[in-house]
Amino acid sequence: MKKLLLTTVILAGTSLLGTPAYERIEDKNTLKILTPALAKRKTAKIRLSNGLQAYLVSDPAVHESAAALAVEAGSWQDPKEYPGMAHFLEHMLFMGTAAYPKENEYMQYIGDNGGSPNAYTATDRTVYIFSINNDAFKGAFDRFSHFFVDPLFNPSSIGRELHAVDQEHAKNIENDNWRSYMILKETGNPNHPNAAFSTGNAATLSGIPQEALKKWYKENYSSNRMHLVAISPLSIEELIQLTVEKFSAVPNHHLPPATYTEEMLSPNQKGHFIYIKPVKDLKSITLLWHLPKDIALDMETGTTSLLSYAISNGTENGLLEQLKREKIAEDISVSIDRFSKDTALFMIDISLTEAGTKQIDTAVQRTFQALNRLKETGIPRYIFDEKQKMAKIGYEYQSRSDAYSFVSEEVADMIYEKLDTFPLKSKMPQRYDAKLIRTLLDTLTPESCVYILAADPKLTGVLPTIQEKWMNAAYAIKEVPASHLTAWANAKPHAHIDIPSANPFLPESLALLTAPEHTLAQPSLIASEEFGKMYFKQDQKYQVPETAAYISLKTPEQDGSARARALFDLYTRALTEKLCSTLFYAGQAGLGVKFFQNQFNYGIYVSGYSEKTPLFLRTIFQSLQEVSPTAAEFDIYKQSLLSSYDNASKELPVRQSVQLLNSLIYNNSPTPLAKYHALKSISYEDFLLFTHTIFKTAYAESLVYGNITPAEAANIWGDLKTTLSAAPFNEGKHYKLGVLTPADKLGPYMVVQNTERQGNSTVLMLHQGAFTMEKRAAQEILSSALKEDFFNTLRTKQQTGYIASSWDVEIERQLLQFFAVQSNTHQPGELLARFELFIEGFSRQFNKKLPEERFETLKVSLIKELERPPETVPGKASELYNLAFEYNADFDWIQKRIDAVKKLTYADFAAISKTFLSRSNLKRLAVLMEGVLPEQNNFRYEAILQDNVHDIGPYISYK
Repeated sequence: MKKLLLTTVILAGTSLLGTPAYERIEDKNTLKILTPALAKRKTAKIRLSNGLQAYLVSDPAVHESAAALAVEAGSWQDPKEYPGMAHFLEHMLFMGTAAYPKENEYMQYIGDNGGSPNAYTATDRTVYIFSINNDAFKGAFDRFSHFFVDPLFNPSSIGRELHAVDQEHAKNIENDNWRSYMILKETGNPNHPNAAFSTGNAATLSGIPQEALKKWYKENYSSNRMHLVAISPLSIEELIQLTVEKFSAVPNHHLPPATYTEEMLSPNQKGHFIYIKPVKDLKSITLLWHLPKDIALDMETGTTSLLSYAISNGTENGLLEQLKREKIAEDISVSIDRFSKDTALFMIDISLTEAGTKQIDTAVQRTFQALNRLKETGIPRYIFDEKQKMAKIGYEYQSRSDAYSFVSEEVADMIYEKLDTFPLKSKMPQRYDAKLIRTLLDTLTPESCVYILAADPKLTGVLPTIQEKWMNAAYAIKEVPASHLTAWANAKPHAHIDIPSANPFLPESLALLTAPEHTLAQPSLIASEEFGKMYFKQDQKYQVPETAAYISLKTPEQDGSARARALFDLYTRALTEKLCSTLFYAGQAGLGVKFFQNQFNYGIYVSGYSEKTPLFLRTIFQSLQEVSPTAAEFDIYKQSLLSSYDNASKELPVRQSVQLLNSLIYNNSPTPLAKYHALKSISYEDFLLFTHTIFKTAYAESLVYGNITPAEAANIWGDLKTTLSAAPFNEGKHYKLGVLTPADKLGPYMVVQNTERQGNSTVLMLHQGAFTMEKRAAQEILSSALKEDFFNTLRTKQQTGYIASSWDVEIERQLLQFFAVQSNTHQPGELLARFELFIEGFSRQFNKKLPEERFETLKVSLIKELERPPETVPGKASELYNLAFEYNADFDWIQKRIDAVKKLTYADFAAISKTFLSRSNLKRLAVLMEGVLPEQNNFRYEAILQDNVHDIGPYISYK
């Protein structure tokens, strides 16, 4: 009765104490969405009586609902006695609440209703996210709210989840990004919370009592530190009512904002080189500065973004191109890493060539020459105007992003901007401030910079002398000579390093086309000839000024072999270098391109604002047969690709297992190691011959979709034909993708492989037979249940590893189911045995695991997933391209899938599923990857001969 009364009073807008349950915040965001498809979207900004702030979005046409909550408590609030507390507590909130005490209840509810749950812990915040089918949103929202009202922190869950956190830490130990960050922590200011160990492991969290978790939760999780974003087709009034009802019970401990008086960086870092020995073949130099608080807090001018744009100038007169001309660098990225509201680092990352590792001083010199050029010229107003214009267009003509991505991105920004203006200042700079730009530039001095060099000591000549505490990363620190600092500070601007010119790709016309009457609902085949096919569909659904184009080229050279893959990778690298200025300007103007290898095709995928799309494509087409690097450039590309392949072969053991398994079951997926060896034998002359013949014979498969006319699409096809002028590649000679189909009476099989990486993994492929509509429907419903139960069994209950995943694949009309675990404690053979026990147990308890009621829930969820259209123009283009060329232009295919799911009965589903899982289905192939385990975890049985047993120890008698 008390709960009912509380609900009733809150729904009326007043709390039990008679105070308003929430206040409506005036919306001062002056940006307006102009996309017609989003015209019915409404927003509300409210602050509950407990201080929780919410940004609510009602969108009647959204296909999925979602919510995200950010609490201003992260790893910087960890207690000294329990490093990693914030991260561990994030895990624990998923393990049951007083309202929903079952340990995996939340995860199963989200999964069964077509959703995705997640969370992450950052330095200043912890963020929780979920998406779900619309009709299950209220149930999910209620379960979600109880994370912050009555979490249980059950002692029985603490030990198991501690193991998961420890396994998560273990998988990061050989991650070079994590290792660099841990070194930055260790060498930083010891009085700043960033110096602490933030992820936690068994050593730092072992024995943590329930009361310690509850105490930290109460001291750091408070409603006045919380920010909520939700999107749903519910009316805005219903969303407000639901938020008030579910989140008003979150306790308000009236916690003050977190403050950090110390600076992150230390004198031992500034003006010093930190030499890091990486795990992978990395070669990079990072210049890093701590930004003044007023610049870190700036939400008005976009000053750091302007400087980032100027430094990352990818045109002929940019810093990057000068470093390329000197054979020093391959790439530059500039980023601003925000650690809290007033703490941010400005970073310039330079990817070096091998020769560049011998010219570090020159690389740094050129960087300061670029900065000093900007001190002379400033950043012109036109660059600000371009950035502001594109930000404004991006907001006004936004597509409906998927609900999960929307809430994730909005809640991340919401912490940093006042609710009344949100998201105005997060999306678009408000005013140009030349003085603040100069202040920022004056901050970036050689003396205040930290120089982090990641490369093999054999290249740098500097041996590591220190080992980082938590990941054993090896590094050394050396002070930069004063003469170098002075020279860099006084470096005169370089004659060939300047700011970008005005962008020629900025869109001028954003007009939406009116579709002619009697427009077909499906794409039209506007070209069908010896050279290939093009489908076209003018957009009527998304109503944004965007176009997406897929052009896929089949050639005799792309036979799927490791050598062909390597040659095409080299070609892509050389092509992008040739197009560097075009790609830079186009990217800044909302036009992007991806070059990719898919099956036996070479693909060109372009998407962005429609007006300049034909020009952009024409420029790309004209470059396709003009790729001719110098011998020196070829050597750089080749060495870079060799490093890339080598690094891919050093990925996590579970990823290596998947790479190997894919190479075994598909006839066009060579492993990175195979491509590495193939590339080693490719000479400069080989590559030039390849570039001259690559498209002499070709067949094109293309689709254009968006805000574009049939005539413009036809011109794109004409431009492609004219530019390539290729002889037709007869369809009968096209290479075909093949999928391994094990014989019925043979197997199961396993392939055993070793790796030098830490951890073991096992990946199992279970072949489920040939495609039928009915079997595919059963496979997807079964896979959804398997995914949740496999994770809960192998990870949560059995604690075999942090990564425990299951997924289904339909390819070439074959049905495959995969299971994978990476473990830091269990041997690959043991993991495989546990997989088989899980599959057998699931099959035996099928009616209990998947009763008819749950089947109906999963069935409805699958139907909704199939009915859900892509949210964007590029997504729709991808779907239509796939239907056009993978499903023989059967544009009713998805509806046929839906009809088949609707017809599927529980009896037929159970029979098909049990056949899939039965031990009589021998069509199984596993990859067992054995890596290196910590000594304390290396538990295994060693084979021994019967006659040698007496050697393992003495015989002891009692008497």
